[in-house]
Amino acid sequence: MRLHWPTFSNVPAELREQLQAEGVIFIADKVGVSRHFSGHVPGVYSSAGVARFRGAFGFSAARIVATFPTRADSNLRSVDCAWDTNVGPATATITAKGLVIEIDLRSVDRAFSGTMKFNYKRRVPDDVLQQLPTTKLAFPVQPIFVYRAAGVRPKS
Repeated sequence: MRLHWPTFSNVPAELREQLQAEGVIFIADKVGVSRHFSGHVPGVYSSAGVARFRGAFGFSAARIVATFPTRADSNLRSVDCAWDTNVGPATATITAKGLVIEIDLRSVDRAFSGTMKFNYKRRVPDDVLQQLPTTKLAFPVQPIFVYRAAGVRPKS
């Protein structure tokens, strides 16, 4: 598969190099990401908030990774785990339409409630889907990610 890296990519160079070393299968950069948040995280409450961002996602032979850059952290990852990971409060589903990540917030931290969903909208070719070890997996999420994705800067 031929990869085309735009001159101005939002995939951090270190991540791009890691994925290439692991046997990159697919990379999508400058992807429109919709974040749907309904619930409570200390510092913010949302009944049904939607926000739009730019992110990236990629698959290597070793792992799945997706960035969710915010002003506070340009290297923030919504998922970064091995393909055989299948335990956690979040799920990643890969389809021809892109990548969807859903998080059960209460399972991340008892202080949270509700759900957070990220929709990475970029076509994934059928030949790529066939190369993936799985198209659905569960994975762990750290509370700091939820705070940052909700727009809250937790106290250190």
